Amino acid sequence: MRKLHVYIPLILALMAIVPGCSKDVLNQRSPDKLESDLYWTSKERALSGLAAAYSQVEGFIYWDNYVEARSVREFYREDYVEAGDDAYNYSWWIEHFNFNFTSGNYAIDLLWRENYRGIYYTNQVLENVAAMQPSMIDDASRKQILGEAHFLRAYYHYKLLVDFEKIIIRDKVPQKEAELPKGLADRKETWDFICNELKAAEAVLPLRSERPDAELGRATKGAAQAFLGKVYLYRAGEDKGAAPALLAASSDWFSKVLASNQYHLEDNYMSMFNGVGKNTAESIFELQQSSDVNNGASYGSYLADWMAASQMGGYGEIYGTPRLLTEMLKEGKTATDQLYDHRVYANLVFNDPYFNDANNPRAYGYTYNQIFEAGTNVVAFRKWIPASLDRLGNDNALNIPLIRLADVMLMQAEVLNELGKPGAMSLINDVRARAKMPALNLTVKDDIFKQIMHERVMELTLENCRYYDLRRWGLLETEMKEAGRKYTADKAFYPLPLKETVNNPMAN
Repeated sequence: MRKLHVYIPLILALMAIVPGCSKDVLNQRSPDKLESDLYWTSKERALSGLAAAYSQVEGFIYWDNYVEARSVREFYREDYVEAGDDAYNYSWWIEHFNFNFTSGNYAIDLLWRENYRGIYYTNQVLENVAAMQPSMIDDASRKQILGEAHFLRAYYHYKLLVDFEKIIIRDKVPQKEAELPKGLADRKETWDFICNELKAAEAVLPLRSERPDAELGRATKGAAQAFLGKVYLYRAGEDKGAAPALLAASSDWFSKVLASNQYHLEDNYMSMFNGVGKNTAESIFELQQSSDVNNGASYGSYLADWMAASQMGGYGEIYGTPRLLTEMLKEGKTATDQLYDHRVYANLVFNDPYFNDANNPRAYGYTYNQIFEAGTNVVAFRKWIPASLDRLGNDNALNIPLIRLADVMLMQAEVLNELGKPGAMSLINDVRARAKMPALNLTVKDDIFKQIMHERVMELTLENCRYYDLRRWGLLETEMKEAGRKYTADKAFYPLPLKETVNNPMAN
């Protein structure tokens, strides 16, 4: 693995306090003292503070968290992957694949640290923008900035709660050291907090169509609605007694997204994952990357190198399994053009005539046999790899959809099926149609659920859904065992980071 660093301007510098001069020398402010009332004085500075709050989404600005730690956490815990040879040189990586991580694992520590850093920045925005005088910021801008901050505070807490059984709710900026230690909240309290934050955001955020192009990527009403639907669905998987009410709430929020006419399935599925398409009509909330290098900034990453097979010129850290290929090919060549489901070709490169046509080399301008040794059966991923292999070894600006319409449609289909309401098959078939797959007419609840499981593999492999889907379905142990993985039930959640339990006596 080649360890390269991503440099961007230090966003915290935007929040530095620049004291003004006083005519009365006896009343000068200390030049080395941070005083927030001197900073939060205009809409521009409020937006700078909001930029700092956005900066921690997915830990993007740090190489070790975004490219390495995030990848091993989100990808290695899927049951359809295998770690590449190089991964075994890094014990803190392979502990996730083998499910033998401990509280001292670096990737777990980073997950906790970066999300709480995001929460800290967000709390600054919420407290200080709310306190700004009307002469400093107009009411509409204040409401929108606060709405985005509520969305981000929900998002960071959500990212923590899906991976830790209990977390700390941080809803204010600590004013003194004694306020730093804080106990863990139970899951219901934390889920309620996240839902309330998202509802506060949804009430004031604009629709996507109301955002100017320059603001694409910032939170919208649809993003808050989509995550509310997802949160209630996840809660239903944990609380069987309240599941009917939670599923009904989930469906209501998903319905708002679908009825808004703000989002549409992207015709070119693959373009959402290779840098060709950014903020497509399908994207509801998306991590922004850019090739803009003005002022020494770099908003791209080397994730593609981490993802690409070594035979393709990447680091070779992750591969698909034969079991994944079997699942993706199980409907046979039933697409309308007599091929397999088109999503398999966008997600994988595998040993198949489709990729071995010398007259039409579809694997980045090569045939499978030109990239891999003839006769082998390597299953390599295409997701998160640029459209040209020539880009490997370079900083690439590939946006990452964090929630998109196809995911919402399949989640809504699942909810409707569970509630015994009509409409599930229509949503499933709409998603399938993009992949040139024929419509299905399933009527038995269990058959529809199994089809949804399949469609989520086809659509969302390596999009940080599979592990959490299996857990909420109660299938995690079964599927991991079938995959030959070393999973045990005590590894369903990460342990609290060692640093937190050592430094916060109330977290034990």
